[in-house]
Amino acid sequence: MVRVGIFLDRKSLNDVVTELLKFKMFQPEEPTSRLNEGRIDEARRQLSYIQEHINKVEIIMEVAGLDKVTEGKMTVQDWIMAAEEVEKEASSLEERYSEAFQELGQVRGELEIIKGKLAELEPFKEINVPLSQLYQLELFDVEFGIVDGNQLAKLQSYDWLTVYPIPKERGMYVVLLVAEKGRELSKVCKELGVKSLETLEGLQDSPANVYAELTARAQELTARAQELKGKFGARAKREEKEIRAVLGRLWTARDAMTLLSKASVSDYFVQFEGFAPEKELKKLEKELAGIATLVWERPKRFGESEEPPTLVPLGKATKVFQSLTEIYGTPSYWEISPTVFLVVSFPILFALMFPDFGNALIIFIFAFWFRKYGIRRNSRTIKDISLVLLYSSVGAMITGLIARGFFGPLPVGGTRELGVPNGQPGPLPWPIPTSIYTNAGSIVSVLLPFGEYVNISQTVPNAILLSILIGAIALFVSSLLGLLNAVKKRDPEYILYDKLPTFILYLVPIIIFAYGATDPSNYFGTVVQVLTGVLNGLEHLFSPELNTPANILGYILIFWVSITLLYNWIAKIILLRRHEGGSIGYVVGLAFVEGGFEAGLLLFSNTVSFIRILVFALAHYYILYAFSYMAFLVARTPNVIGILTNPLAIIIILIGNLLAIALEGLIVFIQDLRLHFYEMFSKFYEGRGRNFTPVSAYVELEQASKQTVPLEVVTV
Repeated sequence: MVRVGIFLDRKSLNDVVTELLKFKMFQPEEPTSRLNEGRIDEARRQLSYIQEHINKVEIIMEVAGLDKVTEGKMTVQDWIMAAEEVEKEASSLEERYSEAFQELGQVRGELEIIKGKLAELEPFKEINVPLSQLYQLELFDVEFGIVDGNQLAKLQSYDWLTVYPIPKERGMYVVLLVAEKGRELSKVCKELGVKSLETLEGLQDSPANVYAELTARAQELTARAQELKGKFGARAKREEKEIRAVLGRLWTARDAMTLLSKASVSDYFVQFEGFAPEKELKKLEKELAGIATLVWERPKRFGESEEPPTLVPLGKATKVFQSLTEIYGTPSYWEISPTVFLVVSFPILFALMFPDFGNALIIFIFAFWFRKYGIRRNSRTIKDISLVLLYSSVGAMITGLIARGFFGPLPVGGTRELGVPNGQPGPLPWPIPTSIYTNAGSIVSVLLPFGEYVNISQTVPNAILLSILIGAIALFVSSLLGLLNAVKKRDPEYILYDKLPTFILYLVPIIIFAYGATDPSNYFGTVVQVLTGVLNGLEHLFSPELNTPANILGYILIFWVSITLLYNWIAKIILLRRHEGGSIGYVVGLAFVEGGFEAGLLLFSNTVSFIRILVFALAHYYILYAFSYMAFLVARTPNVIGILTNPLAIIIILIGNLLAIALEGLIVFIQDLRLHFYEMFSKFYEGRGRNFTPVSAYVELEQASKQTVPLEVVTV
């Protein structure tokens, strides 16, 4: 990304704006060194008007259920005049819908008010006595109100006051208060700040009758709102092409006014500044040939006062993962974007934690619907996350095929997989032959250590080690990326005192698992030997048993970690002294906690944290296993068809699968994010940048021939 300066004759202003909008790769900024203090104030005024019209047209499209996509053309000779014309066009469109929209708004407004009143009356809808009679009792005073927990406790402390509390949301209560006459109930309520129920104030009829009347009115308004929305939507869909064209011209005019509002102008010249990708400069030079002069400079890596925007060059299929990255933060211009990391790792981890073809198929269908909803709402985040879910569900279908899971073990493995005496296999034919488990069980069973062909006592330990191996690889790559980012930033202090010790520390787990490759036929057994050597070294630190290569390596790794933690401790002392100050004792103590104790703890906990891959896969399988077994107990037959045709058994299986899809699917998605954000991203990613938001044309632009001035390109 480079900062570009564009200088032009005022006669070429509209041509240059058009070309920059068509270029779609220029983000305007305030000039750092202004040619002149002059500005195009009319562009600033038009920008606010255009934005108001955009909001109104987008609301029309949302109510009508139209997707926020654009089409059409736009002929421009003067952008200020074009913005005024688009504004008039939008006003005309809005006016045609204003009456229906206003009526719909009034109906919805009244409906919301009635719903609020119904919510207040809900606790008292069984009271058939008119409130006028309650308020006029000779022996008692009656009050209705809303209180929190503290107010309720104080009210209940009065022995002369009877309190009838009904819980509401967020720790609030609706209360009915009854006291003898002369006890000054109103005064107590005022002192405690009891909020009165406005719906009940001045009410003469009984709450039951009023509740019934309001319910009927709410039903009428709901029907009227649906009727109006239907008419509104039908009309908007007939005029959909025009509405999309207006929206496209509004968005284009907004970007044009944004560009003009940041320009520096004099009597004869105009100056634009902004950011553009360096690889697109030649194209920009070609587009502005003869009408503008360009200068540009690369931003510094370290010590830059301004944060240039970040553009992550990704294809359409992989760009959707950028939304997950942006939940953590936008990459700085010098950082390696973790999106490239996510494209591979996120679907794989999701698939390993959620191995069921049937459940994944439902999530796949849901992702399609969710994407359509995102298009309708014009939400890039929703559209992107729906595609991430789509890709992840495809991966889960693949692991589900291997795991022979289709809405649980029953349809494929049948009662035989449930361990039922004289059990039968499931009626569903499966494309994966059983030979893959018997002939290559050492591979498949380690990936998915459950099912009728797997010996759990033998495979689960290896599956645990495989989960930790995935963690070791992920953490090694993360710490390596952190070191590379530090090099790209060109900050020596950042390299030596922060990222280098982290990288050296996270070499340890990968060395342990790399040692297993010395005996591939007994890979996990060899890894266990090294882990045993580490434990022996810790147990006999001053009299080590160095009788095997594994013990020697384990003892070396103990000193490796110790020396690296010492290095990290000293590095943190240096950083704290340079940037935070404080006494020597304070700095040494804080540096020990951050650089020594915490770093060592994270080395262990971050690596072991990846065991959750196995845990969630096992949990998913055995939740569905449990519900399948309950269905068998209800049906009381080992016949799988008999179970799958029993109404109560079907309900049990449905409940289990709904829980797995809705609850566990969400948890797995969140845990997948957690592994990336806390275990991986924290090692290399700061995410303090800002997005590249270039101005763009959302319709096809047509304009008269360009005005020309000599072109000069200057590189700084």
